[in-house]
Amino acid sequence: MKAVVQDRYGGPETLELREVPLPTPDETSVLVQVVAASVNALDWRFMRGKPWVGRLFGFGLLRPKRKVRGVDIAGRVTQVRKKDSRFRLGDEVFGLGSGAFAEYAAADESEITAKPAGVPFLPAATLGVAAVTALQGLRDHGHVKPGQKVLITGAGSGVGTFAVQLARWLGGTVTAVTNPRSVEAVRSLGPDLVLDYTKDEFLSRPERYDLVLDVSGKESIRRLTKLLVPGGVFVGVGVHGGFGRLVAAGLLRGLFRYPIRTFYAKVNPKDLRTLGELVASGQVHPVIDRKYPLSEVPNAMEYVDRHLVVGKVVIDVAPAGAT
Repeated sequence: MKAVVQDRYGGPETLELREVPLPTPDETSVLVQVVAASVNALDWRFMRGKPWVGRLFGFGLLRPKRKVRGVDIAGRVTQVRKKDSRFRLGDEVFGLGSGAFAEYAAADESEITAKPAGVPFLPAATLGVAAVTALQGLRDHGHVKPGQKVLITGAGSGVGTFAVQLARWLGGTVTAVTNPRSVEAVRSLGPDLVLDYTKDEFLSRPERYDLVLDVSGKESIRRLTKLLVPGGVFVGVGVHGGFGRLVAAGLLRGLFRYPIRTFYAKVNPKDLRTLGELVASGQVHPVIDRKYPLSEVPNAMEYVDRHLVVGKVVIDVAPAGAT
């Protein structure tokens, strides 16, 4: 099969399309013929080998342990190992796979689910890391309830565009903070207010919020927590803003009792099904900035590397017409 392989850490120039053996799924996994994949900030970090501490905890110290990049997939099951598997040959699925920038990927059954018939493969491929992160950040860590006020930074990103829509679905009143490039795209998602951070001094505005979902990681955590009502909570997404920011958040929470929560998404079939149903019903619309073929994954990663993406970048792996 063809796959985008990386032998050393670095920029997009380290990615190369090659012929490699088919992956071998273990007893809890299935083999998926990848129709579409999508790019996450996670893929950029793996490519660069950053943060450095990540190399000690799974990336690979001197070179990538996993050589094929990409985790978000949508495709068709072609091999099943588990005797009591939920899946059959030919089932259309989406979720996470190991090495998504390839014609085939192994996917753990605990991280995929059936693709709704009415959802095309390309949008389905966006519903992995970013969409689940947005859902869990708002629902499980922010505990958004109808009528509550929610501020979302980085609203034009992959996580952010899903978060704006999911916060509305949960009943929140949404203020979205974004950059000039994505103002119109974010506004089309229906938030109550869109703020361009280059023009609007949102940290100085009088509004206070029940939840600040910090996707961008660019502003001071202490200043963002000052935007909260009593009993409100700040939720930071992963390592956005750098590993040092994650450490700072832990110190502020542990030593000074700041209302801060940080988390990493845990992709699971139940949340994937929820997201698939929301897209199928038209309540959530994945924002797709650009589409690239498998042969142009280095160009896709270069575009992501420049921090220009509004929503998601997708990789069309299958032949034309299959998506």
